[in-house]
Amino acid sequence: MKNSFITILFVVLGIGFISCKKETPQKEIPLIGTEDSLITDYEGNIYKTVKIGTQIWMAENLKTKYTSDGTTVSEAYVYNNDESYLQDYGRLYTWEAAKKPYIKGWHLPGEAEWDILEHFLGSDVAAKLKVGGSSGFEAKHAGYRDYWGGYTELNSWAVFWTSSVYTDDHSFVRNVFSFKNNFKHSGCGNIAGNSVRLLKD
Repeated sequence: MKNSFITILFVVLGIGFISCKKETPQKEIPLIGTEDSLITDYEGNIYKTVKIGTQIWMAENLKTKYTSDGTTVSEAYVYNNDESYLQDYGRLYTWEAAKKPYIKGWHLPGEAEWDILEHFLGSDVAAKLKVGGSSGFEAKHAGYRDYWGGYTELNSWAVFWTSSVYTDDHSFVRNVFSFKNNFKHSGCGNIAGNSVRLLKD
């Protein structure tokens, strides 16, 4: 009789414990971007892509120095002219080079298309765009190539070309910084080398 009472008590306590566990809600992190189909350039580099709202973006920096028909692009650089940076950070292109057709069905986005992305993401845009952010964009801080051919700001700045003209010799860029969470757009001289993210047509 005593053993039966202990068994019943154990079962009741066990059920009570399980019930309490079930009542604890699990907080889920909202997913803004979702993976999309892989794409490949002329050289065979394979890129992840992400759907954010109604747009589909590359989720990696462009790496190729060939257009989709195999034409060589001379103004496509790697950081410090060191190919070991290529896989993680991609190439840095002048504005004229950035506008070339690298992957069929994809193009360099303009300011208006970046605006669509920014408005969809809402608050804390830069934080959502960074590596590990909820957008899946995975903005790499690849630094840039300055007007004199030097390289700077690796792991601190991500500078992405847009196709939109700012002045006769400057075009708009979008900036994501590692050290702060503002998503900035500004003008940049066309001879500088910056990262490229393509957008699906």
